[in-house]
Amino acid sequence: MEDKLDVCDDELEKKKEEWKVKQAKDAEDYYYKEIFPLVKKNFELCTCSTYQNKYENLIISLGLSFEPLVLTITALKPEKILFLHTRDSNKNLDKVIELTGLSPSQYITEEIIKDDPADIYRTLKKVYVNRWKSPDKTVIDFTGGTKAMSAGMAMAGAYFKIDLIYVASEYDSKMRKPVPGTEELKIVEDPYKVFGDLEKEKGIALFNRNDFVSAGKIFSELERRVAERDYAFYKSLSNIYYLWDCMSFHECIEKFEELFSAINSWKPIEKDLEAYKYYNALHQQYELIKPLEAISLNDKNDECKYIKDKNFYVPLIFSIYANALRRGKEGKYDVAILLLYRVLELIAQVRLASYEFNVSSPDYSVFSKSEEELLSEMNENIKPFKNFREYGDLPRSNMALFDAYVLIKAIGDKLMENIKIKLIYFKVQLRNKSIFAHGFKILQDKDFNNFHEIVKRILTSFCEINDIDFENTYKNYEFIELC
Repeated sequence: MEDKLDVCDDELEKKKEEWKVKQAKDAEDYYYKEIFPLVKKNFELCTCSTYQNKYENLIISLGLSFEPLVLTITALKPEKILFLHTRDSNKNLDKVIELTGLSPSQYITEEIIKDDPADIYRTLKKVYVNRWKSPDKTVIDFTGGTKAMSAGMAMAGAYFKIDLIYVASEYDSKMRKPVPGTEELKIVEDPYKVFGDLEKEKGIALFNRNDFVSAGKIFSELERRVAERDYAFYKSLSNIYYLWDCMSFHECIEKFEELFSAINSWKPIEKDLEAYKYYNALHQQYELIKPLEAISLNDKNDECKYIKDKNFYVPLIFSIYANALRRGKEGKYDVAILLLYRVLELIAQVRLASYEFNVSSPDYSVFSKSEEELLSEMNENIKPFKNFREYGDLPRSNMALFDAYVLIKAIGDKLMENIKIKLIYFKVQLRNKSIFAHGFKILQDKDFNNFHEIVKRILTSFCEINDIDFENTYKNYEFIELC
C-alpha cells in the first residue's frame, strides 16, 4: 500500500504543477478530470487502514462544495447514507452520486432549513432515532454546509453520541481549491472529554443530594465515554452509598471491597486521583459496617444474638439514624420518621436484651420484679394517658414499641431516668397518624424535628450507658460529600 501511495503522490505532484499554470477555465476542467481522481485515490489509501469497516452508516451535510463529501464516502464506503441539504445545496447531490457511484437504495435525503441547528436536531431525531433506531457504527461528517450547519451537526451528533468527522485540508487561495494531497479525514474528540466537567459537576451535585442512582448514571456514562478512573471511582461510590441507603449491607460491603481493590491497583499507575483523597474515610466506614456482613435473619433465634452484640447493633442503629437524617434533609419526612421509629425500637430491644429479655417472645422471669409488680408499675406509668387502655395482663407476644418503653420504665432502667414516658407516647402517636403507618396525615418538617428531638435524647442516653461517643460515632456514619 505504501508503494501505491508513493506512486500516487508522485503523479499528483506532477499534475499539480501543470494545473497551477493553466488559465482559470482550463484549470477547473483539468482539476476534475486529472487531479481529483488522484486526490480520491490518495485519500482512500491514506484512510483505509484507520477507517476500513469502521462505519456502516454516514450522516453528511451537503454544502456548495461537494468534493469533501465524495472523499468521505469513497474512503468509508458506508452501506447507508443520510444527506442533509438546503434548497440551495441540493443541486450538488447529483454530482456526489455520480462521483461515488451510489445506488438509490444506499441513500436518503432530507431538506433542512439553512442555518437552523434546531431543524438539524429534529431531522436527525426523525431519521437516526425513529427510523434507523439509533444504530451503532454511525458517523457524522459535518464538513459541508455553512458554519451554522456544521455547528448544528456537531451539537446534535454529540447529543446522540454519534462519532464526528470532517475533511481537513490546506487551502490554495489563488486556485480557490484545497491543495491537492493535503486532504485528511479527522475524527473530532468526543465533546465529553472537553465538556465532561459540566456533567461531572452535575453528577457531584446529585451525589451530594443523596440521589445516588441519578449520579451513578451520569458517572457511568462519563466513564464509558471518557475512560477516566475518577469517573469509575465516582460511579462505584454512588452504587455503594445507594446500597447502604437501601440497607443492603452484604452487597454494600462487597462493593466497598471491590472499590478498594481497584484503587490499590491504580496507585502504581496514577499518582493523582480523587479516590485517594477519600480512601481513609471510606475505609473507616467500611470497617464500621463490616460486622453486618455476618447478619442472617433466616433464623429468628439469631435476632436476640445480634441485638446483644455491640459490633452488630451499633452500626445497625447508626446506619438507620443517619439514613433518617438524610431523608429529613430531603424533605421526605414520613420516611424519615419511620426510620427514627425503627431506631427507637432497636434501642428498646437492645436495652431489654441486656436483661436476657426478648420482645418477640417475652419472658418476665428474667427481671427481679414479679409479674404482678411489673404489671402494676406499667399501669402506673400509663395513667396520664386517658385514651390508653389499662393493661389487663403483661404483653405476651411481639411487644409493641410503646409497651417496651413502658416496661423499661417499670424495671427502672437507666435509659428512662431523665425521659418522661409521655414524650414517647405522643411521638408514637405522631408516627401512627402518618399515611405510611395507620393514618392519612402528611408529616411536615415540624413533625420531623419534634420526633427527632426525642429520638436524639434517647439515643444520646443509650450511648452514654453503653460507652459510645454519640457525636463522633454519628459523624463516622455521615456520607462523605464530593468536591
